[in-house]
Amino acid sequence: MSGRLTSGTVPRGRTTAPWVLLSGAAVAALSGAVRFLIPVSRTADGPAGVRTDDGVELWTETLGRADAPVTVVFAHGFASGAQEFRYQCQALERRARVVIFDQRGHGRSGWRTYRSASIGRLGQDLGEVIDQQAGEGPIVLVGHSMGGMAVISLAGQRPELFGGRITGVALLSTAAGHLPRMEMPDRVAHVAVRAGLAQAAAWSLWLLAPVIDRVAPFRRPWGRRWLLKQLFGDDPPSPEVFSGVQDTLARTQQSVVSAFYPAMVAYHRTDSLSVFRRIPTLVLTGDRDRTIPWQRGKFLAETIGDRTRFVSVPGAGHMVNLTHPQAVNDALAELLDRPETAPRPSASS
Repeated sequence: MSGRLTSGTVPRGRTTAPWVLLSGAAVAALSGAVRFLIPVSRTADGPAGVRTDDGVELWTETLGRADAPVTVVFAHGFASGAQEFRYQCQALERRARVVIFDQRGHGRSGWRTYRSASIGRLGQDLGEVIDQQAGEGPIVLVGHSMGGMAVISLAGQRPELFGGRITGVALLSTAAGHLPRMEMPDRVAHVAVRAGLAQAAAWSLWLLAPVIDRVAPFRRPWGRRWLLKQLFGDDPPSPEVFSGVQDTLARTQQSVVSAFYPAMVAYHRTDSLSVFRRIPTLVLTGDRDRTIPWQRGKFLAETIGDRTRFVSVPGAGHMVNLTHPQAVNDALAELLDRPETAPRPSASS
């Protein structure tokens, strides 16, 4: 129906329509509240390698050499999955033991509640993956985007691991905070965060999640254009890479996306960066990253200090590990080649 409704066009007997709308809104709000407060468990799709202390099953897989001198653990980014590291796994599996996993709510892993979506919880999950799947030898952690934030969070929670079992870290396309300032002026972003607008937006997305999932925005032409702009730099991705990223985003439930969004906005852990001064650290970013600008990576490297290598990949966007795998693989190989990263047993032992 088109045209403008005026008071003269409303038939008698229809004055209850506003109450119908209000009732519908109340039902939606109640539904959202129930989903927020009551655990919504989802088991892992396939064998779960790790069961966390709050009962979430995390899908894991171990690749590469069982007798390797070092284990590399990969932590993927927001609305992604372990498959984003496929090129790095292929490059490293002959020289390292490789552990990959899907973050809670992502890919083949389970999911529990809105309240369990926090960067701190992801740090705990990463620690449990290390405890249960990483074996006994030295460990190098590789975190991309939200996975890098999980690594930084773990450093604050269990600093004794860094310089002990964890002998090297790679932080790819990530930051230690101030994420809401990426695409708006600092003053506007500060007001938005302080006023709780980010949390309100996330709550709205949570209520609308079933509708958004059905619309499947990332499979629409406008959604594809947004992906190209936001996740990729000047060098366009191959059709295979773009299709893979698109499919992963489309399969990530909107309830998970809306749950993690305020956690990402509120995240700020620069206090944990001093822990990385104990070990060789790689900070790598694309110089055309529109999701987490390269300056965030530069800040990480400068804050951590002298043992950090900073790499900015020309033309690369946020998904640098998929679009420029050789640059990422070479940087990881250099990290693994440092003598202190994977210490070999002495001849007398």
